[in-house]
Amino acid sequence: MILRRLTNAIRRRDWFTVVIETLIVVLGVFLGLQVNNWNVVRGNRVAEADFMERLHPDIVRVEQSSERVRARRVSVVDDLRSATEVIFDVVERDRLTQADCMAIATSHYYNINVLSLPSVTELTNAGRLSIIRDPALRAALVDYEQRVEALLAYIEKDHALANNLLMLRPELVKVQPVFDAELGEMQTRPDCDLEAMREDRAFLNAVAENLDAYDAYLRDGLLPWDAQLAEIHRLIDTALEITHEAAQ
Repeated sequence: MILRRLTNAIRRRDWFTVVIETLIVVLGVFLGLQVNNWNVVRGNRVAEADFMERLHPDIVRVEQSSERVRARRVSVVDDLRSATEVIFDVVERDRLTQADCMAIATSHYYNINVLSLPSVTELTNAGRLSIIRDPALRAALVDYEQRVEALLAYIEKDHALANNLLMLRPELVKVQPVFDAELGEMQTRPDCDLEAMREDRAFLNAVAENLDAYDAYLRDGLLPWDAQLAEIHRLIDTALEITHEAAQ
């Protein structure tokens, strides 16, 4: 209808009508595009809100699934440093504590449960990460995926290279199975021969290598991943106005 009127006006050289009809067409197209843009923005806001609601339980699930093992891995390095100081006569102590001995026995353990974030995976695969308006959260999610890759690479590489001191020198570190009633799980209880350890150069070298590798695993793998997970949790809590009770 508009096109017919515009054509007739051009034939009549009615330039005023041509201008008016052209403006009507342009305005109609503009309003149509604007309405479409509004719908897209509204759809993105709904999708973003849904994503945020799904991401929070994903974060909590990942934290809870690795919490106990994560704490063990972090504590091992301090105990392993303490043990090496005793074994190498850096400190004047003639016995290893149970924690020292356990650290030696488990210094080749790197495994930890690193679960994925399904909501982030889905959004990334769909190419819709841009719907997240908070640039800090968007950057944190991208960085988190890189931290996961780095951690898994450390676990695979360092675990393969770590010295299993239990098998390397079984006469120096002996273990027996025990049931931990409080945790409800089987564990090993190690017994270390300190004097024999100090006389075994191959064992000393292996302990030193394990400490160096474990320190790198924590510094460049586990702790950055853990910190990034905590940062995402903080950003999500802020966005959703969630307050967690402090641990007693």
